[in-house]
Amino acid sequence: MLEAELAEESFYLIGAIYFLVEMVGVYFAFHAILNTRTSQAGIAWFISLIIIPLLILPLYWIFGSSRFHGYKESFRKASLDDIETAKKAFEEVEQFHVNHINKLADVTNTVKHLEHLPFTSHNSVQLLINGQKTYKAMFEAIEEAQDYVLLQFYIIKNDYVGEAFRQLLTEKMKQGVRVYFLYDRLGSFSLSSRYLQELRDAGAQVSFFNERKGVGKYLHINFRNHRKILIVDGLKAFVGGLNLGQEYLGEDKTMGYWRDTHVMLEGPSVQVTQGVFVKDWYWSVGEVPELNWVVQKAESLCTLNTEQQCNQKVMVLDTGPADQKPVCSLFLCALINQAKKRLWIATPYFVPDPEVINALKNAALRGVDICIILPENYDHYFVYLTSFAYYRELQGYHIKIYRYTKGFTHQKVILLDDELAGVGTVNLDNRSIHLNFEIMAYVADKEFNQQVADMLTYDMNNCYLDSIESFEERPFWFKAISRIFYLMSPIL
Repeated sequence: MLEAELAEESFYLIGAIYFLVEMVGVYFAFHAILNTRTSQAGIAWFISLIIIPLLILPLYWIFGSSRFHGYKESFRKASLDDIETAKKAFEEVEQFHVNHINKLADVTNTVKHLEHLPFTSHNSVQLLINGQKTYKAMFEAIEEAQDYVLLQFYIIKNDYVGEAFRQLLTEKMKQGVRVYFLYDRLGSFSLSSRYLQELRDAGAQVSFFNERKGVGKYLHINFRNHRKILIVDGLKAFVGGLNLGQEYLGEDKTMGYWRDTHVMLEGPSVQVTQGVFVKDWYWSVGEVPELNWVVQKAESLCTLNTEQQCNQKVMVLDTGPADQKPVCSLFLCALINQAKKRLWIATPYFVPDPEVINALKNAALRGVDICIILPENYDHYFVYLTSFAYYRELQGYHIKIYRYTKGFTHQKVILLDDELAGVGTVNLDNRSIHLNFEIMAYVADKEFNQQVADMLTYDMNNCYLDSIESFEERPFWFKAISRIFYLMSPIL
């Protein structure tokens, strides 16, 4: 009799718990409808949360949000706490503000309304192609450091490239140079605690992004800091596609030759880049380092030969899930809509949102030469398969897809007509556009743009021109899996 009563009570208790979970699932199902980025994602979450709430609720709490809360407010507080430094930094950069650039009026107006720092003049930009050249330039800059080094990467590995950077930073700290070392915990999940402790023991300030946020940080694990930034003494800054690892030297046994692109900046754009690092550092640590905010014109630093190369117009655009507006998507669409003659894009991943796809279609209908360079090899099979589903979307629009065959192309580069070139960390996929913290350096300079055009032309010579119609010729299983991943892409 007692056992029967206990069983009955357990039955009612389980029923009550399930009813409660179901009600919570219904609440968040409607939350998904109201807040997710796309209708496909909203419907997918809605159905899943109602049918299997116990399984889907934890996933929704982690993966369902497209907003990273608290980041902007945190930096506003830092600016108010140190108002004089913030004011000085802004005034230093503002004196090099470029309001208008011929043939780029739509782009500059878009930037102004997105409330980001504009193009600045008196910059020097050096194009760095592949690992050997990029790491050499980084090493030389660090060796010249007199005051501090700011270093931030998505992936840092324990291999000999990572170790070479650690040893160099350790040597510089012995000379009194301060080191601030920031990394993404998910991207650098294989980075050993010993590596980090050795840096700390040598005197470096070390943190992973989102370190100080307590239990709430686990609800942020779907957001990643994908930026790659190196700054030396407030005089030189590096941004681009390279992380720290020996694969970027072409020593990956699976991929072989690894194609990537970086840039080195001098001039006011360095202070803008430094501001991006400081925002991330403050969010993670709660402190603002004492840094050099005095802008030096590139002419006083430039080692290049021509005056034009020392007075280039540059905009450093940081984007991420903390933005009040979808800055990355809006700016990409503005670039595509600005194109008159050509739009060349190199990206390892091609899973864009509907707005970007429609902008590409419209540009193609205007007669713009659109070339997209993608890898033939892949490091993420899901994204690789999904990219083929977009072929069907692009059929009939005369958009050229090049597949890189020399190795693996990891670069993130965009070339707009003869007017603008961008190098940085933004991939043409939903994660980069909506979920990752990213950074791009856009250069409005015809000589630099020609260098980028020559570089991409060389890359296309190591590609084959894929047929967009080839998707229909694929086996049924390939098309089915590709389309399933395509339908899932708005959720991820």
